[in-house]
Amino acid sequence: MAVLQIGAGGVGWVIAHKAAQNNDVFGDITLASRTVSKCEAIIASIHKRENLKDTTKKLEARAVDADDVDALVALINDVKPDLVINAGPPWVNMTIMEACYQAKVSYLDTSVAVDLCSEGQQVPQAYDWQWGYREKFEQAGITGILGAGFDPGVVSIFAAYAVKHLFDEIDTIDVMDVNAGDHGKKFATNFDPETNMLEIQGDSFYWEEGEWKQVGCHTRMMEFDFPLVGKHKVYSMAHDEVRSMQEFIPAKRIEFWMGFGDRYLNYFNCMRDIGLLSPDPITLQDGTVVEPLKVLKALLPDPTSLAPGYTGKTCIGTWVQGKKDGKQRSVFVYNNADHEVAYEDVEHQAIAYTTGVPAITAALLYFKGDWNGKGVFNMEQLDPDPFLELMPSIGLTWGVEELEPSEPVINILK
Repeated sequence: MAVLQIGAGGVGWVIAHKAAQNNDVFGDITLASRTVSKCEAIIASIHKRENLKDTTKKLEARAVDADDVDALVALINDVKPDLVINAGPPWVNMTIMEACYQAKVSYLDTSVAVDLCSEGQQVPQAYDWQWGYREKFEQAGITGILGAGFDPGVVSIFAAYAVKHLFDEIDTIDVMDVNAGDHGKKFATNFDPETNMLEIQGDSFYWEEGEWKQVGCHTRMMEFDFPLVGKHKVYSMAHDEVRSMQEFIPAKRIEFWMGFGDRYLNYFNCMRDIGLLSPDPITLQDGTVVEPLKVLKALLPDPTSLAPGYTGKTCIGTWVQGKKDGKQRSVFVYNNADHEVAYEDVEHQAIAYTTGVPAITAALLYFKGDWNGKGVFNMEQLDPDPFLELMPSIGLTWGVEELEPSEPVINILK
């Protein structure tokens, strides 16, 4: 058995550690990236933490340009993996999926293939390109698992669990995400700054009463009392799983909410207003062409560098309201993750940890035969029970909190 992981950022760091901890199942592990030194740093960390469970199995680094389909196919054919885990940024999803299709090898990723911000790449169209591979993967006899992170990913599993076990009828689904941790920086992003800044500046799309509603970013806000971390302001945002939930789970309203502190939003608004968050190229006085967002990415801390000394907890979950046995019901299915616990385990912070652990949980279910159907699948389509049974042993627990049924108090901001 063998696994090929493409991508060596923060999420890739955690995925590689967790794959190594379970290499008695996965077999040989190959990490590939444009920058081989990133893969080598991860491998060194795995050995330092003694996280390679079976030391007789291979753990090696390779170079690859994930934008080059031919190079990807050549690497896949050389490594001969049973599964390709895409831990790269969203814009390499399509080339890696195409390479897997050509090489007839199964595929798993943690986020959608679009930026959720640009025209034609927003939530209503989010999965169109990847869903175009359903028939191709089925005919090739391979599996594609999409969005196997936390959000998207586990939050969709929580929703599927609620549908299967907790409700007869769903009224609303609100995905809630807050990081109550402290990395000690005035401003930083917890994963790739380019991906993060594009995602949070796009218009929010939510599903309500049979149609898509579009509003400006950070113009819908509510307060939510999260387990362990308390009350936080959360803002409606464009996110992958709103589209897949709308496709597979009948509900009157589906919306994604993320917590932002006032200081974070002040920095964000200032950078956006002066154009520093734009991905569009500009020409400097000396003729140099730059993309402002890439300049900002170069200036901000590498998310991996935030891990040492990061304190506090996260809380991410799915708030579902509806009816069970004719009575109104409201539940929050959630996880709390601890930054210090994540660092002790894999030398990284909890944001990357909450994405990497679910990816490996899904990969293990593929290898075990629970999630190996032929075709392309979102997490809502898969059986939530084996996933939720396995995930705590990989590093993330979960719980269900009963709430009083109530209409959320949503504030409309200018």
